[in-house]
Amino acid sequence: MTRFAIDTCSLIALYYSGYLGKTIKALNLAITNKIHYELEEMGKYSDDDGSAALEVLTFLTKIKILETQPKSTGEEELIEIAIKHECDFIVSDDIRAISVLKRAGIPQIFSTHLLYYLYKKGKVSKEEGLIALEKMRNRRPWKNNLIYIAGIQLFK
Repeated sequence: MTRFAIDTCSLIALYYSGYLGKTIKALNLAITNKIHYELEEMGKYSDDDGSAALEVLTFLTKIKILETQPKSTGEEELIEIAIKHECDFIVSDDIRAISVLKRAGIPQIFSTHLLYYLYKKGKVSKEEGLIALEKMRNRRPWKNNLIYIAGIQLFK
């Protein structure tokens, strides 16, 4: 089964899509302790992302948390687990981390790609996937909507 090492912002985006639960059930997701910690820290804020982080934390019993040597960022830890545990993809919506993630030699995809995986597996319809992409775009501050556009291109 395809394994995905996923970061904090991607989990939040999938929560906003309304399909985080389905994604967790249908796909093999893994995170690190740093990602767990980042969600806890976000959950301390009384904004939408803070509330979303608290909701995501309730799903963590169904996501594999893999141990790593502590690193300064969640993305660096994702690289370690992706290599060590032979993950097929790193899922990150952090545009600034792309250059770091590319050095790992493991394909990097966005959270929007996971909606497409759900569509290809028959877990959501094309229409549901497109509506979910809109929900994500409306809630996430994606620079120039690059992540949204990548998602739309998949569904075409």
